[in-house]
Amino acid sequence: MNPHRIALTSLVLVLASCLAQEPASESRPEVAVGRLICGGHLPLAVVEKKFQDDLTDFRLKTVQNHDWLDVIADMQSGKLVGTFILSPLALKLIRDGLPAKIVLMADRNGNGFILSKRFASIEALKGNNAVIAVPHLYSQHHVLLHLALKQHGVSDREVTVIAMSPRDMIVSMQRGEIDGFMVGEPEGNRSLSLDNGWMAATSPTIWRNHPDHLFLLSTAFIEQHPEQAQELISALRRAGQYIESHPHEAAVMGEDYTGASAPIFEEVLTTPPEWIDYSEMIPSDEQIVAMANLMVEMGLWPDVPSDLGRYVDRRFILNASGK
Repeated sequence: MNPHRIALTSLVLVLASCLAQEPASESRPEVAVGRLICGGHLPLAVVEKKFQDDLTDFRLKTVQNHDWLDVIADMQSGKLVGTFILSPLALKLIRDGLPAKIVLMADRNGNGFILSKRFASIEALKGNNAVIAVPHLYSQHHVLLHLALKQHGVSDREVTVIAMSPRDMIVSMQRGEIDGFMVGEPEGNRSLSLDNGWMAATSPTIWRNHPDHLFLLSTAFIEQHPEQAQELISALRRAGQYIESHPHEAAVMGEDYTGASAPIFEEVLTTPPEWIDYSEMIPSDEQIVAMANLMVEMGLWPDVPSDLGRYVDRRFILNASGK
């Protein structure tokens, strides 16, 4: 055989072998989901880092934002098909016309009330016009602060509540700009590790098993891609179960998602056991109504809508739970 033909044949065989060994190109469509650096959004880390290759109908892409305004804008523009979000803010956005549904409860509990050491108790806030920060005025943290103050005989009018990014709260209190903050983990534990304030109350002692972050899906995505919606919610539920049974591994996976080192967040996940809970992700009517009533009590809503049922779509999480 002609030596040139032999060489050419050999080259073709080598190329064919290389192509056969290359992985198939990614053919799954990408689904973008929003998140902030927050302990409640840890299930996304587990899906993205551990269960990504198990997804058959899509590939998950998480989009990290630093401000809730950016999350809202991305949902309104259609950049995101869904997002983890503050529970009162989810209710407000839907009432204001955002075409989306609450399909999942991300976690329960997981928040703490940190006070400056200038105040020996929550009752000591009376008459001092203390400044307390929360991540957003339409946040479960603001609702929990309202309840904590009420339980200790302090009127909302006796404190000034401001919205502040959680990443700024510790430094702001060190500077004396605020007197405390209600926030989700890991900021509370980080503050204590820096000897910056003390834990005046935890959310399980204020409102046990309260809804923390919720998961919103756009109605367009639900209607046009129900199979993907089901697979996404099933994967998030599976991730919640994984966090509960593998706290160390989950804390390691979530360092970039929670903003905390693995040892700190592993402690959040385990000590005490009910500090933050991902085991039950079905948003109940009772929880939604309770949150709505408190928003009215605080003046965040004029009234409780008569059609709260349209805010929630439980089909996917119930199917994932076998209920």
